[in-house]
Amino acid sequence: MRIMRGLVFGTVSLLPALFAGIAAYFVFGGAAGDDWEAWMYGPCYLVPGLIVGGSLYLGLRDEEEIKQ
Repeated sequence: MRIMRGLVFGTVSLLPALFAGIAAYFVFGGAAGDDWEAWMYGPCYLVPGLIVGGSLYLGLRDEEEIKQ
């Protein structure tokens, strides 16, 4: 169950991660039509990767039982 939940969380977070990566690209100085720069690996790969990886981790972690 944890693996399936983690995969669902990771898959659902792909679209918001894509938009966050695009926003980070323009915030850090990228412009439409510019050539690729080496410093753009952070906004284009690191930001979406952290979002998807974080949501995958949240889906895979073990939930504590609720004590009543």
